[in-house]
Amino acid sequence: MPEELQDNSKKTSKEIWLFLIFVDIVALCVFGFFIYKSFFNDFDFASLIPQTAAEEELSAETDVQENILVEEEKLPQEEAPSAKPEEPKPAQDEAEAKPAKPAEAPAEKPAVKAEPKKQSVFVSGTGKTRKVTFKYYGNAKKVSIISGFTMRKPVALKKVGGVWSTTLVIYPGEYRYMFIVDGKETPDPNALQDDGRSVVVIK
Repeated sequence: MPEELQDNSKKTSKEIWLFLIFVDIVALCVFGFFIYKSFFNDFDFASLIPQTAAEEELSAETDVQENILVEEEKLPQEEAPSAKPEEPKPAQDEAEAKPAKPAEAPAEKPAVKAEPKKQSVFVSGTGKTRKVTFKYYGNAKKVSIISGFTMRKPVALKKVGGVWSTTLVIYPGEYRYMFIVDGKETPDPNALQDDGRSVVVIK
């Protein structure tokens, strides 16, 4: 074999080997990069660094909280309480629901008892009617009495021993009356008073 062909074949074989070596290096670099990437992503370098007790406790709490959050996210939404607060009813509806209270009748005014100075009404007799004597102790020129038992007509009182008096036959019951003293209506100062009039109860 000529020397030129041998030199060319040797040169060609060297170039092929160099090319293959280069291709191997490139392939090693690529595979090494992927292996490096996958290895360092999965590997936790923080575990190699020694931690203090406080840091370990903090990391443990963080892990627990993360686990709780993950479990809550996994729970179905139906299990979460979805109770809606009851809407307060308008005050107007409550007012309509309550029955209206019937209007109360005005209470009758109780009779006010005047301080008796002297007895002015005397009742006697039995049966269906009573004899009732009315007396007026004030000074006057003329005195009369008016009430339902006088048929709304004044009945004159006579003055005996400085006291004006009269005796009438009346059925039992409660009556209102007034004295007319010198033409002026005057309640009996020694009897019960109701709405400006004197009251007598005959039993």
